Amino acid sequence: VDARLLASISQRYPWVEWGVLFRDDKEGQPRFASSSWVEDLALVNKNKNMLLAAHLCSKQAEDLIAGDTKFCKSLIEMGFSRFQLNATKANNFDTSVLGSDKATKLRQTAAAHPDVEFIVQRNEETRPLWEHLLSDPAPNISFLFDESKGRGAVADSYPPPPPVGVRFGYTGGLKPSNIETQIAKMAVAGAGREIWLDMESSLRTKLEDGSDIFDIYKAMSCIRSVISMGYKPESSF
Repeated sequence: VDARLLASISQRYPWVEWGVLFRDDKEGQPRFASSSWVEDLALVNKNKNMLLAAHLCSKQAEDLIAGDTKFCKSLIEMGFSRFQLNATKANNFDTSVLGSDKATKLRQTAAAHPDVEFIVQRNEETRPLWEHLLSDPAPNISFLFDESKGRGAVADSYPPPPPVGVRFGYTGGLKPSNIETQIAKMAVAGAGREIWLDMESSLRTKLEDGSDIFDIYKAMSCIRSVISMGYKPESSF
């Protein structure tokens, strides 16, 4: 998708955040950003008006959790303000390394970058990491409830929120056709807390030539649903 289309939506709806997937062994393939596309995004976002989140897989996730922030720092300069650790096997991450020592490393990284938020996927696979982090929550570490682990399974219900003051979001099988039903379930589970929701696969479309693209129309449909439910205002712009 052309980054200028994303920027135009951000201008009208500044609460919309764009997640960009990074995985070194799949760079430039469908879903995974190429270096040239990210450079173009940075050019479009030179005034840093867009909300951008880097979803890190494989080596990028392994580096961050080990305390290596070189890649993240380069993205911070481009305007990225949130970094999600996709620390699951499906994302080519060795989950056997997760534990108290990695939690300590991540806390240290978060403390060194107080203006950046670090998102940890919360599911059974990542339990050895998030359990330690929740025992002493850092102000800029948040949690994404994702028991589907990226498989797109639709949740019948959602877990209760983490302690007050800890930011969190929900995901799993969300798509334009069910987003309003699922948001209603999230609202019950969230008990009045602010949440974010994460969507990926359902916002893509396969063209006749077989190419897999991000579908801006599907994204706009979800934005309209959030507004129609009264959770966000329509822009007067």
